Amino acid sequence: MAKQVSIPEETVRKIVELGNLILAFGLVERATHYPDSEQRETDTTHTVMLGVTACAFAAQFTPELDRGKIAEFALVHDLVEAYAGDTVSFGKLGEDAGKKEREAAALVRIQNEYDAVFPWITETIEAYESLSSPEARYVKVFDKVLPKIVHILNKGKTVRFLGHDQNSMHEFHIQQLNAISRSYGHDQEEVMELLAQINEIAAATLFE
Repeated sequence: MAKQVSIPEETVRKIVELGNLILAFGLVERATHYPDSEQRETDTTHTVMLGVTACAFAAQFTPELDRGKIAEFALVHDLVEAYAGDTVSFGKLGEDAGKKEREAAALVRIQNEYDAVFPWITETIEAYESLSSPEARYVKVFDKVLPKIVHILNKGKTVRFLGHDQNSMHEFHIQQLNAISRSYGHDQEEVMELLAQINEIAAATLFE
């Protein structure tokens, strides 16, 4: 005999609303361009790329990490941008006050809209942003790898579009790598090495 399952109407309604939030998330354009150099990358393509590449790399080089947690953190790491929008970070170290304020307000909005039914969403965002677990720190570092990959694939279109040349790009990469290694990347040797090598490829190929 089939098990009888009853799902509250509020849960069903919130699932529909959550679907709408994710569709809005998919409309958020990032600064980075697709390899065709015309279309902009979106937050959803960035999120899927992070989830797949971070889990694939972890399976080979950091098997001690929980890939389920990595995937969860990757899924929600930028979700506040559905309301806050994306902020261009290339060439900048740290986060500007405006970005922090917008994203904090967006998180409060998500909490107010979804915590009563789906507390997992904000709980996972907060666990990621706290950087208290190695999986959160791993994803945070890996998130810095992805723009460089896209820069390589679009042959530096975005780098030049943002007004950078080889020297300013190289200087930023060095400063960023040093800043991350002193903070949340301090115990993430494998992905920090990946970031360094991706930086080298970008330096060698984007301004040939």
